[in-house]
Amino acid sequence: MGNHHEEYPGLDRTRLRDGYKRCIENAVRLIDDAALLKEARRLRSACLIVHMAVNELGNAMLLYEAGRSGVQNWEEWWNSYFARHTEAEETGEEPGEIPQGLAHVGFDRKDETFRPPREDGDGELLELFDKEEAYAQSTLAVLPPYGFELIELREVVQQAPEIALSVLYAWIEEVMAGEPAINERDLLAAAAGDMGMSPDDAADGFTKWKEVAPKLRASLDLLQRLQGRLKQKEGGDKAAPKIGAYMNLLRRVQGRLKQKQEGEEA
Repeated sequence: MGNHHEEYPGLDRTRLRDGYKRCIENAVRLIDDAALLKEARRLRSACLIVHMAVNELGNAMLLYEAGRSGVQNWEEWWNSYFARHTEAEETGEEPGEIPQGLAHVGFDRKDETFRPPREDGDGELLELFDKEEAYAQSTLAVLPPYGFELIELREVVQQAPEIALSVLYAWIEEVMAGEPAINERDLLAAAAGDMGMSPDDAADGFTKWKEVAPKLRASLDLLQRLQGRLKQKEGGDKAAPKIGAYMNLLRRVQGRLKQKQEGEEA
């Protein structure tokens, strides 16, 4: 059975981020389900479920790398994304690390008979589960929980490194306004670590930043005037894009704050 993914689309970062988060959420659920099955002494099922989690985390890594580095050939990328599922369809089992006969019905070619899978108390099954669960947990630990948000932050900071702290806090405001379910302190800690800052210092600075959020309009007006003057001066075009990048971020934050305020008043 061949791969037919040439008609699948290229993905922008928004869709890559959505897929990344969905894969991680599903993997976490599968890992939790596998642990419950193990506690219930349903070890065969636990092995299959945790292996599915490993595959889902592999797809999350593909999505993250696509968002970070870009993709030259989307057909090849889709082939990689669906590779595990395709192999499972062709072999009738999950690929790779689950040997035939441990969690699946096997076939003894010598006796020409089918063999049942191992009993739930089998030592090899337990060893396999522990190995797969450990791999899933270690993979989950290295996948950044706010991976795509941090990619965006790095890009904005690179455009205007001299105002990195202001960019960081404006970015935190925007992310929190758009996704209130995100843990603010965890996001701050992740962003601070990415920028080489102390999480406590970043949290203190963000508290002060929120106190001046109502003054964003005045800052935006000032930046607009400054950008206009820079364009009139020699070499202004080099600095203007940095101011422009910050202005765009401020505009988005301002819009989010306005929506939030209107919602509270309603």
